[in-house]
Parts: sequence; structure tokens; C-alpha cells
Amino acid sequence: MGDASLFDKALGDPASTLYMELEHSDLPPNAQPVGWWRREPGAVAPPDIDALDWVREGYVLDIGCSTGRHLEILAERGVRGHGIDTSAAAVALAALAGVEVVHADVNQYVPPADVDVVLALGGTGGICGTVEALPAFLSRMAGWLGPDGTIVFTSADWRRLSGLDDGSGWTTRRYPGDWRMRFRLGEQVGPWFPWLVVDIDTLARVCGQVGLRIEQRKLWMGGTIYAALLKRCSGA
Repeated sequence: MGDASLFDKALGDPASTLYMELEHSDLPPNAQPVGWWRREPGAVAPPDIDALDWVREGYVLDIGCSTGRHLEILAERGVRGHGIDTSAAAVALAALAGVEVVHADVNQYVPPADVDVVLALGGTGGICGTVEALPAFLSRMAGWLGPDGTIVFTSADWRRLSGLDDGSGWTTRRYPGDWRMRFRLGEQVGPWFPWLVVDIDTLARVCGQVGLRIEQRKLWMGGTIYAALLKRCSGA
């Protein structure tokens, strides 16, 4: 997720608030749920953790898992797994909590064996950066799955966030969900990095291109945030 250094600093400073800023946008900076990742008592969990209800068995790989909260919740339900993240501070906090997390980049990592579920919660499907890169990214995750494996994918819908119903208000041919973001921590700002915010209709079309389908959906905040349970198409 871009430069992890400010995220690392925020994890180590309970008094700080980490914001995400969107380039060329009137949307206000978005406070990140770092307190929840730090396991602070009373911290509010992101809404998309409800998508964990889809995961009832098997072995899980959680990409961009931060401090391992999703894996921790699943372990309490008897579901095993491990995660990967580029934040050294997050990996260290996960280890302190007894959660197995590998310090690795999703674009280079290969799990040691097939998994039953790939988690891409917290919008981490956006790691691919652009809608053009999404087919290869979905194919990569699907390649880690064993028979009957699933991907739990969450994102925001750019149409809800921008107040637009389609791409007609944009003056370029760039997909409107191909965003650039950066972290802000106090007076410090990180570099801009690409992040994909994909609407669920586009996700469904891209899934069809790579032999996947949306099996189930969950919506929060009037559809601003959604989860999609992805499975292989028959014969794929």
C-alpha cells in the first residue's frame, strides 16, 4: 500500500490520526481505522469485517492483512491461515498477537501451498492500482486457490464516493476508479500511489474475463462499501 513508513509510525503512536488523501478531489481526508488495527479497546471495526461470515472452514491467505485482525477473528472461529503485508510494524504487532504474517509484497509472494480462501478485505483489492491491472491481479489470486476455493474481495464504489452515477462527468478516458492516494500523519505526507476503487458492475465484468464469477454480495453504507464472494466459473 504505497509507502508503508507513515502507516508504521501511526501504528506506534496511539495519539496520532492517520489520514488518506485523494489526489485531485474535493472529498475530505479519510481517517484510517488504525486504532482498530492496534487493538485499542473500544475501537470501531471497519464494516466489511462482516464478510468474514462467508469463511467457515479451510485455510486462509489474507493479503495486505496489516496486524492480522481478520485472521485473529477467524482463528477464534476455528479457521486457520496466514497473512502477508509490507508494513514491518504491522507484521511485528501481528506476531505479538500470535498471528502468522509474512513481511512480503503480494505481487511477488507465492504461498507454500494452495489455499481455500484468499481475503482481500479493507479494499486491498485496490493494491493492483488500475482497472487495467485488475484481470491479472484476480488471476494471480485465483491461481493460489485449491479446488472450490473462493476470494473475498471488498472495495468502495467510486460512483457513490464521487456522487456520479457513471463516467460521463469525467473528461479523460481513464477509468474513474483509477485513483491516486497518499497518507498524511500530522504535517508529514507520503508519496502518491495508485489505488483501484472499482464499482461492483465493473468487477463482475472483469471476473467474467478471467473465469471468475460473483457468487454473493454484501453492501454497507447504501452500497458505498461492498464485498463480493468470488468463485471460479464452471469449467474454468
